[in-house]
Amino acid sequence: MRKGRSLEKLVAYLERHFAINDLVTVESPKRLYDKSTGRLREHDVVLTITSGHHTILVAIECRDRNRPVGVNQLEGFANKCQETGIGQGVIVSSVGFTKTAPAKAKSLGIRCLSLDQVNVLPWLLCENLELYRTTYVHIHFNIIPENDFDKKPDHYTLETDEGENITIDMLRNNLITALNKQKDELLIKPKVGIYVKRIKLVPKNLTIIDSVTGRRERIRCINTVAQYKIEMTSIPFVLQEYRESGDTGCIAQLATADLDLGVTSGKIVINQKLETGGEIVFIPNDKKKSNKKKPNKANAVDAKSYTAD
Repeated sequence: MRKGRSLEKLVAYLERHFAINDLVTVESPKRLYDKSTGRLREHDVVLTITSGHHTILVAIECRDRNRPVGVNQLEGFANKCQETGIGQGVIVSSVGFTKTAPAKAKSLGIRCLSLDQVNVLPWLLCENLELYRTTYVHIHFNIIPENDFDKKPDHYTLETDEGENITIDMLRNNLITALNKQKDELLIKPKVGIYVKRIKLVPKNLTIIDSVTGRRERIRCINTVAQYKIEMTSIPFVLQEYRESGDTGCIAQLATADLDLGVTSGKIVINQKLETGGEIVFIPNDKKKSNKKKPNKANAVDAKSYTAD
């Protein structure tokens, strides 16, 4: 995700949260036509406010840079708003504004907001978010047929009575789902460490077929051994106040933490809107385009997991 996009998504979420009715539409990003060139220009966040037969466009420029926003940036943004038909321009800065910026913003009709980091939020009871991750290190299946084969099959397939092929990946996924469900039902704080879990599966309609000889045997049970580890990562909250630049009050107080869950990543936000309460949300990052090929589900190692008593 490009630099600055995280701030844009956070601001778009805040504006949706603050909208009091469905007369306000929030889009991020949004492209509008330039009056002079006729080409589309992109705004970070655009609010479309409808009232009767009137429509007002509010554009929000999000500046997540190392330097405070200055006069040049304000003038450039004001010109962009004028050319794209924006009624009200707003700049949100993560590092504030220069000394001369507020006066220039007032003369241009630009509203200045900031996301200021603070040391303490009185309502936040913890400084860190604890993220627990379970990784399955090894899963072994010991398939026990009702009658032993003369020779252990090197290659075999599993089939239901309805003729559906069952892959080792399917068995593994079902086992992991069952294990995760067991952990969820405990409703206790996970303990960091390495664990081994043994489960006996008793399928009712599963047959193992020797791929070479074609011999078929009903499966009596499948003994499984799963080795997994639980790790904990402590992620500090970033404490912020969303406020009008230079104002002593604030619009909202936020505690945020960046999360990478493997399959998805994003920002968890605890938003305390003053006088009206708060909420906890997860704002996912934009998905990255991947050129990686999908892995082949066939696994030669798993195909040898059959052993007989």
